[in-house]
Amino acid sequence: MKQYKTRAGVVQWMPSVEELEDMDSHNEGFCLHCGETVPGVEPDAHKDKCEACELNKVYGASELALMGLCY
Repeated sequence: MKQYKTRAGVVQWMPSVEELEDMDSHNEGFCLHCGETVPGVEPDAHKDKCEACELNKVYGASELALMGLCY
């Protein structure tokens, strides 16, 4: 995973393609804010709540791939 800046200048995290594949096979999501992997997330999840940082920044693996938020 690596950091990137949004157009608004906010620093967030993005997973690699390999990490997305692993998350997809285990029904996990990814928090763009803190970089945590969250269990029990549907592949098309959008703005779910993160257990670690309490923000609505968790996305499913397929959703992140469609949005181009992977490297």
